[in-house]
Amino acid sequence: MFNTRLLATCIAALLCAACASSPAVVSQSSSLSPQSSRDAAEFHAALDEAYAAIATRDAKPAPNVPAPQIETVDVEAAASMPIPDERAVRSAVTLFTTQLRGDIQAYLTRSAKYKKMIDKVLVENGLPKGLAYLPVIESGYSTTMTSRAGARGVWQFMGETAREYGLRVDWWVDERCDPERSTRAAAQYLKDLYREFNDWPLVLAAYNAGPGRIRRAVANSGASSFWLLDELPKETRGYVPTFYATLLIASDPANYGFQLSDPIDSDVKRVAIEGPVSLRFLAEAIHFDEGTLRNLNPMLRRGVVPPGMAEVRVPARLVDVIQARAKLLRNDDPHVAVCTYTVRDRDTLKRLAKAIGTTPQTILAMNGIRRLHRGESIYLPVRATELSNLLSGRRKPRPGEHTLTGGGM
Repeated sequence: MFNTRLLATCIAALLCAACASSPAVVSQSSSLSPQSSRDAAEFHAALDEAYAAIATRDAKPAPNVPAPQIETVDVEAAASMPIPDERAVRSAVTLFTTQLRGDIQAYLTRSAKYKKMIDKVLVENGLPKGLAYLPVIESGYSTTMTSRAGARGVWQFMGETAREYGLRVDWWVDERCDPERSTRAAAQYLKDLYREFNDWPLVLAAYNAGPGRIRRAVANSGASSFWLLDELPKETRGYVPTFYATLLIASDPANYGFQLSDPIDSDVKRVAIEGPVSLRFLAEAIHFDEGTLRNLNPMLRRGVVPPGMAEVRVPARLVDVIQARAKLLRNDDPHVAVCTYTVRDRDTLKRLAKAIGTTPQTILAMNGIRRLHRGESIYLPVRATELSNLLSGRRKPRPGEHTLTGGGM
């Protein structure tokens, strides 16, 4: 367990030093992914304590370490953005090369899976390639990482911002977990922030704390540089230096005792099918591993392709196989139970939910509505062949029978 008294003392010392030309570094406690050698609570505690402690002392050079035999560097990323020569950045480098070395190496290794895709999107949007390393401090490139505040996915979007930038976030789908679509949304968001602030440290601060808070801090202080702002949340004051520390390490990983893996070519394609179809049945139909298929589609919250035409991510070699069966999959799926139902005069939400053994909240959420309206067509988590018996009371639902988990999710 980390020392909360030490943390409070160090943060107080940092705030007292906020007027210095080079403010010290403080951590964003929920920025990094827990998916490494330690669990989430332990990792975030270590992150908080390490950042707070390092904020109270002068930065020390990274320790000498043996260079890996095979060296990969990301010169383009480093050259795309100037790295500020600030004490907070040097402090963050020391942190990453000591207490958090294992975690940072794990995230840099994982970045190879997404690097080519992210670089392509950044280039298309005229953004610096260095931003491809922002997920190191956001999520560790975890597609399902969820912060305590509710931010989710590789780019840690909050739901409201995600929807504003065109991502679907509802009961069926959470595209914040879709690596490509969330990357495109993040690129557009970063592009909009740069259009407003025209300064990358301020853009990064706005990405972390929200543009409104950065506008107010700039207006109140009269400063035009992130490094001179003294009204920022302590999490944001740590967030920006740690990004630049990551970029500095990526520019010369061997010098800091890290190793970059070569970017991996993706053979994943999208194919449209008509849902609802469970990923379990789809995996069975194409003779593919269900767990791998779920990992390719973390945005499908129920393990089910939603009703209507929707896309699913599969290995490119299986696209033709799926397209040949696309129109039949929905009717053949034995694992998912969804039917359409037209609301009648006497129907109430509570009565309908009780009759089929689900909750009112589930019916509302899966249809994206707030109340029932007579004559509207809605989805219910039950097979059409069973619906009449359940509504008439001829059969009682079993506990948990109609929760629509998509086959064991």
